[in-house]
Amino acid sequence: MIIERVSSGIPELDKKLEGGFPENSTTAIIGAFGTGKSTFGMQFLNEGLQNGEHCILISLDDDEEAMIRTASEFGWDFQRYVDEELLLLMKLTAIDIKTSILRIRSELPRLFELFGAKRCVFDSITLFEMLFTGENERRLIVYDLVQVMRNSGATSVITSELDSSNPHASRFGMIEYVSDGVIFLNYHRRAREKTILLSIEITKMRRTKHSRDIMAYEVHRDGIKITTDGAHSDIFKC
Repeated sequence: MIIERVSSGIPELDKKLEGGFPENSTTAIIGAFGTGKSTFGMQFLNEGLQNGEHCILISLDDDEEAMIRTASEFGWDFQRYVDEELLLLMKLTAIDIKTSILRIRSELPRLFELFGAKRCVFDSITLFEMLFTGENERRLIVYDLVQVMRNSGATSVITSELDSSNPHASRFGMIEYVSDGVIFLNYHRRAREKTILLSIEITKMRRTKHSRDIMAYEVHRDGIKITTDGAHSDIFKC
């Protein structure tokens, strides 16, 4: 069976994923602050927009103007794609969280269908999870969100903060279990050189014989670029 692939927007990463994310999959991008999770999501969308695909960006942090401004810093003209009705930008707020839940459960499926989205980014699930005190309620809404994205037919990316006490888990430890793929972004402090190195690793990707290398990357003016194949490198030695 041939599995259609969707480019991540990072060529070096696609090579480690047999060509990209499986079509109609949901991938969690988990990382500490400052590792480029939102940049990853926007880069993924920009790849699709350049190919004429309809895309949706849902944010719990930035409004439409801020999203457009952030994208422009990397040379990605999101305003143009909004004007061309290829890109839909949505802001969910904590103030009307109950309304936001209803929108996810009822409006979002219809929106995906009407807009014909091929790619979607939800940034970030952690801000959403923090609004719930009960674990069961939190688990259900995360599961609902992933199912909505999966049923839409779109290929999706969901960003999540890292657990500060465990570099191999998300803050609430849920999104990695319901997602089809998991990619971790980490930083490593090198005391001697007084520098910080960034690393990326694929820990899970269904229907894919993926690499398990730890690779170095940098966030450039034009987005994320992997700078080493990783597995046999000693760059992470302190």
